[in-house]
Amino acid sequence: MAVGTYALVSLSDLKDWIGITGTSDDAVLESAIDRSTEIIERYCDRRFKSRTFYEWCEPNASKVMTVQNRPVTSVNTISYASRQTMTVSSDTASSDVLATIGNDGDSLRLHKITSSGTTTTVDLSFETYPTTSALVSQINTGVSGWSASLDFNAYSRTIYKFGGRGVIEATGNIEHAYDNVSDYRIDYESGEIYIGSDGFGSVWRNNYFPRGFRPVYIEYVAGYSTIPADLELTAIEMAADLYRERKQDRTLGGESLGDYNYSRISVAELLASRWEKLQGYKEVR
Repeated sequence: MAVGTYALVSLSDLKDWIGITGTSDDAVLESAIDRSTEIIERYCDRRFKSRTFYEWCEPNASKVMTVQNRPVTSVNTISYASRQTMTVSSDTASSDVLATIGNDGDSLRLHKITSSGTTTTVDLSFETYPTTSALVSQINTGVSGWSASLDFNAYSRTIYKFGGRGVIEATGNIEHAYDNVSDYRIDYESGEIYIGSDGFGSVWRNNYFPRGFRPVYIEYVAGYSTIPADLELTAIEMAADLYRERKQDRTLGGESLGDYNYSRISVAELLASRWEKLQGYKEVR
């Protein structure tokens, strides 16, 4: 295996820290790096290495909302307001026992069970089909038993998330967030976004983000291009702990042989020292 794309430390840096020059333990070390990265990010409730994020936010009619990850580098779009972009239907709806469509934010899912009991599921990735025009074309030409129609070509990732929407009794209408916020300010370090004067009008209360269930889509780049030294060191130490402890009896608190005495720090104490170093990075929501 290889170290994950967004790992907090490199294999070479971890090997230098531990003092390993060979390659026989590389797979174990890589696993330790990925595990330590996940442990740290779960504890801090954020992602650290720079990447693109796709979020549906729930600002609850406030003037300020905060994205989940920081520091923010750039914002590609902030979108809201619903408009139909396409429809999907089953060509065998009259005999299907189940036919549903869904969107998990990364792909459009077409799922059906035919009258004979055959189950088929097709996932159309938004990476592969970035526009609803491309989705409609693929459904009509490349997915057996389904049909689609385009109302308005849109960016696929702005389609509102939904799951298991039945299309036996009716055509599945798919909507997306179509209107871009044009006047806003952003604190790149904290990830706070403040709306200025925008066209929400009387529908949303003028100059406030709309209320509702996650009505605002935001696509942005956030994270560190270079991991801060203290955070990287904590990841190295934790990965080294995971590597070394795999062969140790974690129930052993100490041992003695003649005049020699040895005691180990408890796991709880060790973790407490690690968590203390992460307090400045821990997200408070």
